[in-house]
Amino acid sequence: MAYQKRRSATVDKAQARLAGLLSAHPNMDLGNGLTLRVYAALIEACTQQLQTHNTALSEADRTRIEFAEAEAALSALSSRVLSAVVVVYGKDSKEYELAGGKPPSNYRRNKQQNSTLTAIESPLASNTSDPMLNGAVINGAGTVI
Repeated sequence: MAYQKRRSATVDKAQARLAGLLSAHPNMDLGNGLTLRVYAALIEACTQQLQTHNTALSEADRTRIEFAEAEAALSALSSRVLSAVVVVYGKDSKEYELAGGKPPSNYRRNKQQNSTLTAIESPLASNTSDPMLNGAVINGAGTVI
């Protein structure tokens, strides 16, 4: 996304004010060194600074795009280099690991837990009555009968 070029409401307002004052009196002097020429010079300096700023934004856009292209080229070459290491040394080699690859022997696979409960034999799972349960009997599923 390109940088938004800046506009200045202050500069636009000052230019409109200067145009109005020039139409009223082209050589207006308001005292203390405040003349329309000084005002126009400051407006021009601000306009030039705004143009310089917007040009810098355009340059930043250009360099951002150039960097993205260079980065994509580097990524593609890095992938090709890693593939070449695989061809020469194999995926289980130290060279592949040093180049940033992950050897398949180091892969960890997630073992999914079986969600179904299996019957586990325990002393509580027997059909005998437990003195702590006041004569209640526990069935094979572990519930009190």
